[in-house]
Amino acid sequence: MFNRADFKDASAVSIGTQQSGWASARETRQLDSEMAAMLRMHLHEDFSEAAGWTDLKHRLRQKGFYLSTQGRGLRLRDTHSHVDICSSRFLGFPEDSLERRFKAPNDQDLH
Repeated sequence: MFNRADFKDASAVSIGTQQSGWASARETRQLDSEMAAMLRMHLHEDFSEAAGWTDLKHRLRQKGFYLSTQGRGLRLRDTHSHVDICSSRFLGFPEDSLERRFKAPNDQDLH
């Protein structure tokens, strides 16, 4: 099992008093392939087994993430730095697929 420390890298930047291992996602607008594969493995069970939006929200929060619908579809973000990491589609769980499973989310379902 991976933990949050597995995702920190040398490209972390200071954000206020916090640091984010997701700085490379902000700076390059994409994840490197190794980090993307680790992230997919790390979150696959949570997306696959969640019973609904609230369950998925809690599972992701426990791992330091949250989902946002601001802008370009359903996006995964880091809880501490709010870096936009990737889309749910990139993780293998397209927004329309999740909506069929759980119904369309409202703001409280995700935040």
